[in-house]
Amino acid sequence: MYKHVWKLIDECHYITLISHINPDGDTLGAALSFYPTLKQMGKNVSLVNTTKEIANKYDFLPNFKKIKKSLPEKCELLISFDCGSLDRLGIKKGNFKIINIDHHQSNTLFGDINIVETSYASSTLVALEILEHHHKITKDEALCIYTGLVEDTGFFTHPNTDVLAFESASRLISRGVNPSEVSQNLKMRNSLAKTRLTALFINSIELLNDAKIAVGTISQKDLKKTGALKNDTDHLVDILRNLATVELAILILEEKDSNYKISLRSKSHLDVSTIAQSFNGGGHKRAAGFESTNKNIETIIKQIREKATL
Repeated sequence: MYKHVWKLIDECHYITLISHINPDGDTLGAALSFYPTLKQMGKNVSLVNTTKEIANKYDFLPNFKKIKKSLPEKCELLISFDCGSLDRLGIKKGNFKIINIDHHQSNTLFGDINIVETSYASSTLVALEILEHHHKITKDEALCIYTGLVEDTGFFTHPNTDVLAFESASRLISRGVNPSEVSQNLKMRNSLAKTRLTALFINSIELLNDAKIAVGTISQKDLKKTGALKNDTDHLVDILRNLATVELAILILEEKDSNYKISLRSKSHLDVSTIAQSFNGGGHKRAAGFESTNKNIETIIKQIREKATL
């Protein structure tokens, strides 16, 4: 399959590397890791993410500032990274081929070529394997790949952390990655607004099912009051999961259109991807999510609790 990937890349000149909406380090790192290689091959390469505001903590990644908000006029080949379905890219299918590179078990296989390695800890590890079939990766590429790996493993604390994750991290560090630099950029650049939002969120926490479920909410009013951005909420669901008795963490975030984005996390045995899929969402066993048009938060919580086996 990797040979098919490089054959299709060879055949195309106008190539777009796209990451999913509300991007994390894995989707961005995977897309950015491909950019230098394709440029060196003489391709006309575009980096795209349709999200209005991307978290500034990723601005240390090489070529981050080259990311545009919309597809270029010319695109023969679209390469998608870390995205389970076409709609999560924020675009419509056009007159171009698609290579779908991912590690989500809920992936809908929407590409002409689908490289979906569900046993891999991150999509950047899939990108690494594909790139290494072509050349020895550079320091810049290694930095992007390592960033995605540490974020998707929770800095090697999540259940997806395995031998391959550590072996890959070792290889990436040998290519010049500085783990301390990555850690400082991702974890030690919080704004005061984000800190104030965290305080509001903690006050919203409710424990259910004998404290096995933790629920926290963030409203548009909370964001305006603190001056925080939507991407300042990414860490909040882990505050819920980190509580001693909690198996299921539920973060309910109000969107600007008054719909809700629901993030689900589990600690040891609950498969939250099946819960998310029942609401037309997706993700991993321990981290998943979906969107809801239901305006009643209590109803959303009730529906999730009915599907959770605790």
